[in-house]
Amino acid sequence: MEIRRLVPFGLRVLAVRLRREPEIALLRRTCARGRSEGPFSHVLAEHVSPLRRKTTTYGEKIQIGKERNASLVSKALDGLVIEPYQLFSYHATVGKATRRRGFLLGPEMHMGKLVFGVGGGACSVSNMLYWLAIQSGMKITERHRHGLDLFPDHGRTVPFACGATVFYNQSDLRFENPLPVPVVLSFKIDNDALIGMISAERDPGFRFQVTERNHRFWSEAGKTFRENRILRRVTLPDGTLILEEELAHNRAQVLYDVETEEAL
Repeated sequence: MEIRRLVPFGLRVLAVRLRREPEIALLRRTCARGRSEGPFSHVLAEHVSPLRRKTTTYGEKIQIGKERNASLVSKALDGLVIEPYQLFSYHATVGKATRRRGFLLGPEMHMGKLVFGVGGGACSVSNMLYWLAIQSGMKITERHRHGLDLFPDHGRTVPFACGATVFYNQSDLRFENPLPVPVVLSFKIDNDALIGMISAERDPGFRFQVTERNHRFWSEAGKTFRENRILRRVTLPDGTLILEEELAHNRAQVLYDVETEEAL
C-alpha cells in the first residue's frame, strides 16, 4: 500500500490503461461497428436532457467545453447499429478523448471532487445512453456510477442514479442487444439540449417498463445518504408479464442540503 502511494496517480492510470488496451483493441473488432443513415421505424426509448442547468457552478469556458465534448461523443454514437446478441462498448466506439481529436476541458469528478479534464462532461451522454439502454431491454454487462449524489433533482425526470460514468479505458459502459432485431443509436444536440433515442428495425414483440422502488434519504455518522432500487418489467404487447428483474441497487452519499431540496 505504501509503495502504491509513492507512484503518482497519473502513472498508475497509465499502467492500467496499457494493460487494458489490448482488450479495447479486440472489442473494436468484435463489438458493434455498423452504421445506419437514420433511425429505425420502431422507437424503443427516447429522452431529452438540457446541457445547461441552473445548479452549474463552473464558468462559461468549461460549459462550452462540456457541450463540445458531448457533441463529439454524440457524433461517435449516432447511427451505430447493434445487431441481435451483439455487444456494445462505449470505449471501443468513442475512443480516448484527446485535444488532437477536438476535445476540450470540461467538468469531471475525481475522488469526490469537481475537477476539469480533457473530455469532461461527456458523462452527460453516457448517462443518457444507459437510461435509454435499460428502457430498450438491453442487457447491461458493465456499468459504473459515482458513489456521490452531487446535485439536487431540479428539473430531472430520470430516477436517482440512472446514469453511467466512464473513464477511458477503465470504467466502461457495455451492453448486449438480446432482442431478435437490430437496434440503432441516435444522438444529437439541439438548442442546448441532448436528444437521444434507441429504435429497432421492427417491433421486437416485447414492452419494457423501468421503475424505481424503495427510494429514501437517511443520515448516518453525521452524513446524509440516498438509496433506491431500479427494476424492469418485461411484458408482451397484451400485458402478459414475462420477467421482472432488479437492474441496480444504488447507494450514494449526498453532498447537498436535503431539507432545502425537499422544501422546493
